[in-house]
Order: sequence, then C-alpha cells, then structure tokens
Amino acid sequence: MYSEISILLEKLTRHPLYHLLGIADDKLIYNSTREGSTDLWMANLDGSGEKILARNVIDVSRPRHKDFRVYYLVDVTPGKELHKIYGVDLRSEAIYEAVEMEPIRVFGLAHHNSYISYSGASERENVLYLSKEGEKPEKIYSSDKWIFTVDMNNEYIVGAGTFAGDPRSLELFIYSIEENRLYVYTPKEGSFNEPSTIYQDKILFTSNFRGSKQLYLYDIRRGELSEASFEGDEYKEFKFNDYLRHGFTEDGKIWFIGLYDYRGYAFLDGYSVYHPEGTPENIEVYGNEIYMTFSNIKTPYSIYKTGFDRSEWTRVIGEDLDKDIINKFGEVRIVKYRSFDGLEIPTIIFESNIKKPGPTILYVHGGPWNHVGDYWRIFIAALTASGFHVVAPNFRGSTGYGEDFRRLDIGDPGGGDLQDIIYARKHAFESGLTDKIAIMGYSYGGFMTYLATVKEPDLWDAGVAGAGIVDWGMMYELADAAFKHFQEILFAGNRELWRDRSAINFVEKLKAPLCILHPQNDTRTPLKPVLKYMDKLLEHGRVFEAHIFPDMGHIITKVDDAMKLLYPAIIFLYKTLRS
Repeated sequence: MYSEISILLEKLTRHPLYHLLGIADDKLIYNSTREGSTDLWMANLDGSGEKILARNVIDVSRPRHKDFRVYYLVDVTPGKELHKIYGVDLRSEAIYEAVEMEPIRVFGLAHHNSYISYSGASERENVLYLSKEGEKPEKIYSSDKWIFTVDMNNEYIVGAGTFAGDPRSLELFIYSIEENRLYVYTPKEGSFNEPSTIYQDKILFTSNFRGSKQLYLYDIRRGELSEASFEGDEYKEFKFNDYLRHGFTEDGKIWFIGLYDYRGYAFLDGYSVYHPEGTPENIEVYGNEIYMTFSNIKTPYSIYKTGFDRSEWTRVIGEDLDKDIINKFGEVRIVKYRSFDGLEIPTIIFESNIKKPGPTILYVHGGPWNHVGDYWRIFIAALTASGFHVVAPNFRGSTGYGEDFRRLDIGDPGGGDLQDIIYARKHAFESGLTDKIAIMGYSYGGFMTYLATVKEPDLWDAGVAGAGIVDWGMMYELADAAFKHFQEILFAGNRELWRDRSAINFVEKLKAPLCILHPQNDTRTPLKPVLKYMDKLLEHGRVFEAHIFPDMGHIITKVDDAMKLLYPAIIFLYKTLRS
C-alpha cells in the first residue's frame, strides 16, 4: 500500500504546472514547477525555445511588452518569507540584485522602466518603498495598516490598504511620484475596493459601493469615477458572483474573469474569450492572439492561446495528466445546502471511483478569503486519486460569492463558518456519500481542523491539520506588523474572542486521532504554539502523530514540499478511515 501511494503522489506532485505571467520582449514569461520548484521561465510565443531564467521565484512584477527586464522576488531565508528583489535581462539572461535592500516580507511589487515600487512588512510597520534599479530604496509611506502595491507608471504608484481602520473596507491609494504624496480614495465610506492595473491616468478596480461588486474606473487627473464600459455586450448574459481577476491590456482594453457558480469565464472588451469548462487565471493579448493560464478540477495548469475569431483553442505550454490518475477521479458536482441559520452554502463534491458510501474528507480551504472552484488543487486531486471522496464547502467568508458573503466571518472566525462545515458533514451523510469522515485543511483550514475536533469532538473519525493555528494570543505575539493587522481585521478587534477560538484551551475534549503537519520556518502560522499544543496532547493522553518539516515555510513552492505534506497525511487517512 505504501509504495502504491508513494508512486501515485510522485506522479501527481511532479506533474509540472505552468502559470503565464505576461509577455516581454516578444517572449512568454511564466512560472513552472518542471524542475521541482517554482521557477521563472521564458519561451517563444509558440512555446518553443523554453529556457529557465531563475530558481525559486516567489512573485514577479507584471512583465511589459516593450521591456527586456523582468523583476522578481526570492525568499532568501529557508521559508521565513524574507524577500529580496532581483532582475533578469531577457537578452543576456544575466541575473542581478535589482534593489539594494535588507530582506523584508514583500506583499506587492511593481515597476515602470527602471523604477521599482514595493510594499513590505517589518515587525513594527507596513511600508511603501520606491527605488531606482540598483539603488537603495526610499521609504515613502509607513502605516500600522495593511498596504499593497499593485501597479505603477511614470507618475503614480497605485494599490490598496485598510486606511479607514474598518475591518470590512479597503481603500485605494494613489502615490504621486512628482508630489511625493500619498492620496487615499474610496467611492463610498465602508466599501471594499480592489485595484488591478493603471493605464495612463485611470485605475481599474472592483467595488461594492453600490451593492453588488462591479468594475469601475477612477480617473486620477480628473478625479472622476465611472463604470467600466465595453464594446461588446456578451458579458451581460452572466450574473457574476464575483470577479476573480481583471486588468488592462497594453493598449487600454479591459479584460476580466468573472465567477459564475463555481467556474470562471473570460472576457475581453466585453466579448467572450473561448475556453473549455474550467477557470482561466489571467489574460494577455499580443497581436492577434489571446494567451491565458487555464485549469479545471481534472486538468493541471497550462498555458493556452486562442484567436479573436474564437475558432481555435491551442495549448502552447503544458502536458497531459497521467491517464491512470484521471481514471481514479469520479463525478464532480456542486451542491448547495442550508446551514444552521438558513444561509445557502455552495459546496463542491469530488467523488473518487470508489463505492458510496465511502471514506470521505471534509476539506477546509485556507485564507479564509479564498474559495474552491473549478480549477486545479493538488490536495484535492491527491485525496480523490487516493480513494477518498472530498467535500469542499465554500463556507461563509469565502470569496467568489460577493462581498456580503465574504464579510460574514469577520468578527466571528471559527463561529458561523465552523457551523457551515458541520452542516457540510451532515449533508455528506444524509446524501449517502460517506460512512466515515475526516476533516482536513491547511493554514486557515488547519485552524478550523484543530477547532472542529475539540469543539465538536464526536463528529470526526480523524483530523489532519496543516500549518494551523491553535492559540491566537500566542500567534499575535509572534507576528509581524502585517499579520498582527490581519488578526485584528479577522476578529474585528475583538480580542476577547481569541480564547474561545483557540483549540489549545479545549485540548482535553479531543477524541479523534490527529495528524499534525507543520513547516518549521513558518512565520505566518508559527510552530511554537503547535509545539505547546502537542505537549498538552501528551499530558491528556490523546492520540496524534506529528510531522515537522525543516527548511520549509508556510508557502509551498517546491514539489518535494507538497510530497512531504501529502504522503504522511494520506497514509494517516488510510489507517484511520480505510482500515
């Protein structure tokens, strides 16, 4: 059994993934895991001539068509997320240190010509920086609130932040380089505004200030707000739950990916962009071709192109998944059930090719501001291919279903969202899907796994908690400025709730066997509180196993890291659910 699982997971985790980042100097610029880590690559527009440019890349500033330089982030620590900015010359392929900086956790990176802007977090503050290539950065703005750089041109740096101090709102910022001054803009107090790109003087962003989330333009020079307008009207056939991604093309047209039900749909200037059922990740227009990253639940990420006539759909870079693995996948469907208060919870059921009822995993996504949709997820693919049905609820607080739905867990993490998960379990039994069930998650999903197994100990046959949170008070003490602020937002400043939502205070209630997975160098959800939790598990004689991974941080960037997490988890689930 162990060797079979190992072979299966090797095939899955080592299947290369490809994410298009943009086009620069007539080259496709993309990330790939082909060499075992998330690396920066380039290729010709037809996918030929692939070359690796840089190893272990965390993030990339949006490539520009007429630029021959690409700037990117590297974690210079073993997973602790302390970053430095490097550049690569696409013509000579030379790599160099782009900014003379001390390592810092970077949350946003943008460039224009030879100027680079980034936002980062130290222990005490969140900072906006501006630098010329090869020089020391200038600290141009500092705050105790979140601040994210998203784009820049020769006049402005744009982004967003929680400037109003309202945990449910997000405001735009515009930094005037000439005036050396930061302006905050919101169309309405209390609204949530997410910018993507700037074209000339206009910022493209989504906002819920009129109720449902829509696309808007803000003209900086004129100080005017307008709805985004398009030449085509094919997008009007859909009533989107949300917008996954959006941006300007190099010539100022607007593209966006709208979420309808649980799939993404791509549009360019209001016209539908052809792709099969699934979810595109972004769009890049070059000449008469439209390039995009695409995946679905059974198809890993690859790079495709189509024409404006929408007659062809061609994979430029990517590979087919092993047919033996595909045959292990069963039916996929979306269901909606009513939670404890009548709220409708969208949930995706991933069936394995085993009998029903059968062993099932209730998979809790991370974030919490994230969602499970019709796109590739290695954890879910590994579980279903290994012979487990998977129930993945998009509980309250998930993205993709409107801003009102996303806000529902703010001030109540581990409250209503935990009840949604309990009702997902109830649905799995009532529908005849499962006879044994475990709860599993990573990051926020790890937190929910810890909490669910002590708050509702009789409901679970097992639990797998990856990079989870067991003690919010201790986590706050260990966090930097960014994650202290994240915690303040998540709990809406209600520190009294920390104790009730910390599993470490209820450890004696645990009944189900627990598998703990935690990166040693994790700085988002630190290891120390989990070690303390393990001590308490020992004191109370609870059944658990623990796997601590050295030289690994919170973000999974290497194939080996995914394998390290999945192999012990699935062996544990076999022992507890299938024996």
